[in-house]
Amino acid sequence: MIVGACAWTYGAAPLAETLERIAAAGCDGVELPGEPDQIRSADARALLARHRLTPVALTASCSAEARRDLAHPDPAVRRDAVAYVVRCLGFAAECGIPLVQILPSAETRLAPLAAREDEWRWSVEGVRAAAREAERLGVRLAVEPVNRYEAYLVTSMEAALAYLDAAASPWVGATLDLFHANIEEPTIPGAIRAAGPRLWHVHVADTNREGLGRGHLDLDGCLGALRGVGYAGALVLEVVPPGPDPFRPITDERSAAILDGFLRDSVTRLRAALLRRWAPA
Repeated sequence: MIVGACAWTYGAAPLAETLERIAAAGCDGVELPGEPDQIRSADARALLARHRLTPVALTASCSAEARRDLAHPDPAVRRDAVAYVVRCLGFAAECGIPLVQILPSAETRLAPLAAREDEWRWSVEGVRAAAREAERLGVRLAVEPVNRYEAYLVTSMEAALAYLDAAASPWVGATLDLFHANIEEPTIPGAIRAAGPRLWHVHVADTNREGLGRGHLDLDGCLGALRGVGYAGALVLEVVPPGPDPFRPITDERSAAILDGFLRDSVTRLRAALLRRWAPA
């Protein structure tokens, strides 16, 4: 199983530097930032080859500030959001990335601006439009539930599965982030089992979003549930240094080095746990 890391956690650092750090931590995969207007696909492919990293996903940065809100009441904002997701899909196809992971509403927006049922409908319509392009390009979309303190429309796996039912596309599945799930789910293994084959992508962090071993996550229980549902995707570390801002992990000159250490320790712990939970009987 590929163990990767999310490149966005290194903030505004050049992609070359970030990939070097991720590879040095022992990862063999990476989730690239979804900024197709800032990174040339040819440059990304060259850097991935240089560091021998498999691109497992692309993080679509769905923010209200950048007009990337699929559930916004303004139709022009929604059109911009769909166009952004489509650009991400095109970039992913050019780089050989199999999956783009998205949010149904903008991160940092914690309440509806219109009727919630309207925002749900608008978001689903946008995802359906993007899914048609996903099918054409052969790149899947994965919807991520995000905890109530960072977003609002889809915060749990139950809501995510209802959203997938509404989208009704075989090109749209789910991401589960273990940090968000620890806040929102009755049990993380239960959320994994509920998602079953519709779970296509997993973000890994301890319960405080720091490196594995620094919180109280039952990693073995999560991996056992993933094995039980036949999960075949990557495990992508999305850990951040300590700090009050979940959207800006690199806050000072010490942050990147702290993150390096979290990644190294987490890769070691995750691979050891995989040997315990995934090794053939």
